[in-house]
Amino acid sequence: MGLILSEVARVAISLSPLFRFVHGLAFFMLGIGIFFAMPRMERIEPIRRLPLLAVFALCEAVVAWDGLLAPALGMAHVFPPLVQTFLLGPGYGTLLIFGLMATMAPGQHPLRRSAPFAAVGIWVLLTAALALAGCDAAFWGEVVARYGLALPGGLVAMWSLHSRFYRRADPRVLELTRASRRITGVGLGSFAFLAGLVLPSLALLPQTPGTTALRYLLSLLLTGCGVIVSYGLSQTLNCVQREVERWIEKDEQRQALASDRERIGRELHDGIIQSIYAAGLMLEGVRQTIAQDPVSAEDQLARAMHSLNLTIQDIRRYIFDLRGGVPESDLVEGLEELLRDFRVNTLLETELRVEGESSALLSVERRRHVLQIVREALSNVARHARARRVEVSLRYLPDALQLVIRDDGVGLLAIPTAHGHGLRNIRERARMLDGTLDIDSAPGHGLTLTLTVPYLRGEVA
Repeated sequence: MGLILSEVARVAISLSPLFRFVHGLAFFMLGIGIFFAMPRMERIEPIRRLPLLAVFALCEAVVAWDGLLAPALGMAHVFPPLVQTFLLGPGYGTLLIFGLMATMAPGQHPLRRSAPFAAVGIWVLLTAALALAGCDAAFWGEVVARYGLALPGGLVAMWSLHSRFYRRADPRVLELTRASRRITGVGLGSFAFLAGLVLPSLALLPQTPGTTALRYLLSLLLTGCGVIVSYGLSQTLNCVQREVERWIEKDEQRQALASDRERIGRELHDGIIQSIYAAGLMLEGVRQTIAQDPVSAEDQLARAMHSLNLTIQDIRRYIFDLRGGVPESDLVEGLEELLRDFRVNTLLETELRVEGESSALLSVERRRHVLQIVREALSNVARHARARRVEVSLRYLPDALQLVIRDDGVGLLAIPTAHGHGLRNIRERARMLDGTLDIDSAPGHGLTLTLTVPYLRGEVA
């Protein structure tokens, strides 16, 4: 039996550098992953406490890697044993603080909220007193930290993940993260049992081949704990991030819808409703004068019909503006669809010209920006230009795509653009495409908008 234990100990010692490396890597990735994820989710109440868990993970990684790096550097220790102890103690203390604070309500009594900090402070004073008394403060400080901080900290953190940590979260998030939270809790609970109870107990036993083998086997199990916690927490954070992004998208849609409703209500009140009201007054005048003065009444009726026809055209233009999104098809097909809708809704004459053949592809996102620029330009023509004809030319150049939108309206100087966002939006989208935008206009001679979009190397549709 002793021979078997000796052989197991020999194999475990030979593999110990690999164990230490993976052990440190697992906890290092856990800590770094939390810090990278925090800026995107720092406003979520339970997530704000995760940096405490990151501090614990990074302290554990540093101590694990010390035993790996020291032999490579020809040193007994990179950090002296007492320094390592003062890394482990606060690290386990932050694990305890994380668990206890997650179980407390925001208005919890200050004394209860300060209890875990007091426990860490007592450990620091005790370890310092042992050092001043000439005792082996590194050894006994680590033992006390594992029994008094790591064991309760891991267990409380596990419990908080299951019962309190996400108590104020959305029920959908609770359901989606249930499995990953359980995985994280299992990893923390296992770490608490192994690092906070079994490992210090082995340290107190006499050094034999059996205890040596168990100690290195325990290092492997702790590595597994780090991997489990990292995996579970990363899955939980990814799920929460997806839900946050989904909520932001819905909120942006609600804001856009409210803005559209306000704009439509304002434009209907200021334009269409007023026009209909004026036509109604003219018809009322026709009814009163038709018997006495038929000629004048016929004149008023003609004006009322003309006013109503103009109002119908305005309504068609609003319908064009309210068509959501842009086509997801090929660029030429998308332009044809936009011009077809524009012609139906505004009754203006349109023409599309395509010159050359596509020698490069545009990504879906860049194609969407181009089509949105065309939609914005056509919307400006319908609202302001008082044009009769619109021509769109698409040219495939050797190293760029050129789009020309030309109308025969009143020109830019006659268009009221002081409070508009159309041209500003077009310029912003052109900038996002790394393209150039040229506008040529003269009063009474229409407007020509030229967009040049360079092809990007390696771009795919």
